[in-house]
Amino acid sequence: MAEIIFSKYSNERSRKFAIRTDILQDGQERFVRKTALYQEGRDHVNKLLSWYEKLEELYRTVSLSCNRCTADETGVRLEYLEGRTLEEVLDELLEKGMVEEARETFVKYLSCVKTIFDRAPFQKTEEFCRVFGDEALPDGLTGAPVTNIDMVCGNLVLTKPASVSGIESGNWDTSSGNLDVIASVLDYEWTFDFPVPCQYVLYRIIHYYTDTHKVRSVLGSEKLCGEFGITMEQIRAFEQMELHFQEYITGSHVPMREMFRYITPGVNTVQTINSGQLQVFFSYGNSYREEHSVTLPMESGEAEHTIGIPKGCTHVRIDPGEQACAVHIRELTMDGHKPSLDTCVIPDGVQTGDWIYIAKEDPNVAEIPVAAETREMKISVKTYGASKELMKQVVKLAEENRELQSKVEQQSRLINDMKNTKVWKMYQKYRNMAERKK
Repeated sequence: MAEIIFSKYSNERSRKFAIRTDILQDGQERFVRKTALYQEGRDHVNKLLSWYEKLEELYRTVSLSCNRCTADETGVRLEYLEGRTLEEVLDELLEKGMVEEARETFVKYLSCVKTIFDRAPFQKTEEFCRVFGDEALPDGLTGAPVTNIDMVCGNLVLTKPASVSGIESGNWDTSSGNLDVIASVLDYEWTFDFPVPCQYVLYRIIHYYTDTHKVRSVLGSEKLCGEFGITMEQIRAFEQMELHFQEYITGSHVPMREMFRYITPGVNTVQTINSGQLQVFFSYGNSYREEHSVTLPMESGEAEHTIGIPKGCTHVRIDPGEQACAVHIRELTMDGHKPSLDTCVIPDGVQTGDWIYIAKEDPNVAEIPVAAETREMKISVKTYGASKELMKQVVKLAEENRELQSKVEQQSRLINDMKNTKVWKMYQKYRNMAERKK
């Protein structure tokens, strides 16, 4: 009898796309099952079988395979793949300072994807407009009859240890079926049987890796786009496509994070989060993984906990809920000492004093350093949720204020330095003499 050991609900969507993903253990075997949450979603889940067959044929042309999919009594069954993702490999290379190696690896993967989906001149269809909108698109785009748009780095799993060294040394064959690297595309839920611009797929891969973490920005998203012929005009068009795609997923469903704004149009407010979870991730010198984390309760937006720090942990990441927010850090200590937040990474956010403002869903504060031999961390926070639009304004104002404060401090230091010079002291002497004569 298979036992469920993990479940994830993707229910902030239209009913026809809402699904549940389970990881099950049956003796020594572990596998993944995807099922529709509603009757309307069965077709969406069952299509994975068709996408598997069509994509597997395409992937054979390069060093990729498709996560095996079979029919299940309640939905579909997929392999439980073990191994590091391309995202984790790239992160590790960057953490080691191997920027050029990471960039070379990333470019090789992008070249693989281009080989798969750069088949013929792109032509817009009615189905395309229904999903991605009908805005004018630049000329020169290409596509393929079947397209998986979600080829992001976190969806590529390196399924054999040898493949890791193969990728890091650049042995990624994009010419034929000679698989020097064995890697599998984990999820292909968002596949479409009509042409989608190959350049849009590449743009999503670049954007969702380089623009979602400060450390990754050294790879340069605009430069990478330029290498693959993606122009600024195309990027602006793809941003609109992405907005339409996200609206297509949610449909008439209003996510909980947007509910207040939906029932009170025109009102922007910040309010205490009634309930939720505070998740703390532990890093051992590489990326953050679900299995290396603890989930803690938040009541009325407040959380106050003492947690143990695993041996070998070098950094922690704090995820304060699931919506854009302002976080008041009332206490954050490790073995009684405050860690420095100067080098922490806050995607779409800013820190000022004891406050952190984050203008994104699934907010997080990453790369908080952990000193060697640290045993425990005490954390006390108060979290206030807000709309993403409001928090964007707050983050912008905070950044401007921080820049202004930095300039003031810089001017103050210059003045103080100047006051210690002989010229300034002589000026003060003669000025005082002149004032006494008056």
